[in-house]
Amino acid sequence: MVKAEDIIRIALNVGFHACGVSQAKRLDYLESVYFNWLHNQYHATMGYMERNVDLRLDPTKLVPGAKSVISVLLSYNTGDVPVNIHSPRIARYACRVDYHSLMKQMLWEMLSRMRKSYGEITGRAFVDSAPVMEREWAVRAGLGWIGKNSNLINRSLGSYVFIGGLIVDIEIEPTIHMERNGCGTCTRCMDACPSKAIVAPGTVDARKCISYLTIESKQVIDDDGVSNLKGWCFGCDICQEVCPWNSKAVKVDGVGQKTHVFNGVTAAELANLSESEFNRKFGNTPLVRAGYEKIMRAINLISREKG
Repeated sequence: MVKAEDIIRIALNVGFHACGVSQAKRLDYLESVYFNWLHNQYHATMGYMERNVDLRLDPTKLVPGAKSVISVLLSYNTGDVPVNIHSPRIARYACRVDYHSLMKQMLWEMLSRMRKSYGEITGRAFVDSAPVMEREWAVRAGLGWIGKNSNLINRSLGSYVFIGGLIVDIEIEPTIHMERNGCGTCTRCMDACPSKAIVAPGTVDARKCISYLTIESKQVIDDDGVSNLKGWCFGCDICQEVCPWNSKAVKVDGVGQKTHVFNGVTAAELANLSESEFNRKFGNTPLVRAGYEKIMRAINLISREKG
């Protein structure tokens, strides 16, 4: 059996900030919880959440013969830029190169190094790109707990983290340490959410969530709905900003995440970009998920409301 510490060492050398391992097996205990979430329509119009539920619960269906799930964290707590703080605001995770491609490259590099040490390994990398319960696997790997805002919280890194991992067909000793929930009686995230989207500890109703409204929702934001955005034109960090664990979280170097794309960018500059300029400047960032028209409409509505 491969030692977990050896895999963790490889992950850290590749550039991840934390790593843990858990045994690949079906998450039976989550089935009723997940179906209840879907039944309540908390996934809003994200129909893909209804598909491939069995794959979400069972990693061995994604990688035949899977024995281990390796979970990794990459912190994006690299310091604020103006658009994180001043309206119209952009969520911190989006102010860098798209994390999907960045982390996929890092995960494939990690798998390549594992193959050099342990021989042929069948594996698959996942970063929001497959029906995988990333947060749950990170919890099982000892990388944190699920906060009341439904985000993974790591004791050192806070919740400003990207989660990814590898499902592999080799047996790796599971990480023994499991974090206890560190939220206690704190309800700051629930209290601070302006739309009351956190309907219960650990449960978010996407239909009310600012991040959903500004990114995933196909509904056109009108003059009446702009007040619900609270100054956010892409995503929302309110529930994370008030979290005590983030106030003391370790900041990391943004080298490699290409955060310089947003250095000095102001709301006025964003509002005056043409579509071609927007795509040239931000085409490799998460902003393209919402698209030029949706973001510009939100910016214009927010700016008009402020004026």
